[in-house]
Amino acid sequence: MTRKPALILLLLSVSLGCAVTRVQRAPNAGLIAAGPGGAAGYQHGIERSHFIVGAGRRSVTEFGFVKVVGSVGSFAVDAVNGAVIALPHARSAEQQKDVWYTLGSHKHDEQVVAYFTAAGIPRDQIGDVHATTSMYASGGERDSSAAQPKIAGWQSILQRVVVGGIPVIDSVAWARLNDEGKVITELVYWPPVPGKAIDDARRLRAKLSDESARAAFLAHLPRDLPSGNVVIRHSSITANGPFEVFASYDVVDHRTSVEYTSPSGSSRIVLAASVVRHFDIDGNERKLPQERRSPSGDFPTKKRQASRTRAAPALGGRP
Repeated sequence: MTRKPALILLLLSVSLGCAVTRVQRAPNAGLIAAGPGGAAGYQHGIERSHFIVGAGRRSVTEFGFVKVVGSVGSFAVDAVNGAVIALPHARSAEQQKDVWYTLGSHKHDEQVVAYFTAAGIPRDQIGDVHATTSMYASGGERDSSAAQPKIAGWQSILQRVVVGGIPVIDSVAWARLNDEGKVITELVYWPPVPGKAIDDARRLRAKLSDESARAAFLAHLPRDLPSGNVVIRHSSITANGPFEVFASYDVVDHRTSVEYTSPSGSSRIVLAASVVRHFDIDGNERKLPQERRSPSGDFPTKKRQASRTRAAPALGGRP
């Protein structure tokens, strides 16, 4: 009888030891098989990256990430889904530069595409690429001309597509380079897409191209929705739980609701939003794992009652 607690502690120690071992090693970099008819994924890794880590490299495991940390930055891999985020330290020389890229956005796009394809992302899965701009400004209080924003560099973002040019919305790969072609920061999440999702997307496209089949499909959807697009959706980089992926007819639903009306009716706050809704090949509405976490539910569509709570007095005013 006295041996059972010791045995339980031993089993817990072995179990915890195995858990620690699993997160101390990042997933192997390279292609991730998808099975018949699927699109391979890509796992990024420090050995394939041009990210500037700096001197004094060390390995760290914390908060579910396997990290390589140096004097300049940190390269982190999510131990669960393999997502990679690499960031410079706030006070590193790279982070403090006013300008890190001077060769123009088109050249930056070309270099980022070449960088990721050399690392292992299949070239036929890269559709469009576009750059967002980072700006900087500096100057004294009496020197307004010096404070005019200037371009510091770009972040080039890859759009993922699969067979037939079908967009895979939630996959992401982008990088910010310096003039030497080194990576200042990057983000990569490129999971495999199974054959069923691709096949369903093809069938959905074919259904929407036939007039009678399109009418039958749209009849299952809520009325008065605008036209949508056939895409593939999957669990986002931040989602927890089992990985989910499906072909979707995505529709942007523009909604407006009255959030608050004053008791006299003389003033009101109108809240508007655009919500992307997903419908599978059978017309059933789906939600992605990352869209199920809001405790408030869907965006409000009905007018809320005016609050009867007495407003707090303004600072310096009378109660």
